[in-house]
Amino acid sequence: MFTKSITPKTTSVTIELPADYVGKNVKLTAVIERREKPRKAASLEEIHDRYSKFPRIDMSKFKFDRDEANDFD
Repeated sequence: MFTKSITPKTTSVTIELPADYVGKNVKLTAVIERREKPRKAASLEEIHDRYSKFPRIDMSKFKFDRDEANDFD
């Protein structure tokens, strides 16, 4: 597979393919890549509003036994 990202300046584009592609059926697909701006970090208030609707569970007495978890017999 050969991938190359370009930004065309005109409607006509010429590309160079690797030598091992010569004489083989090649499929070209043009797709517009949408580059999204990174999301702005949410404020603590937004985070609290989003997750406050889920019930809280007390995990202070939870004990994890790795040997028991990996015992498949």
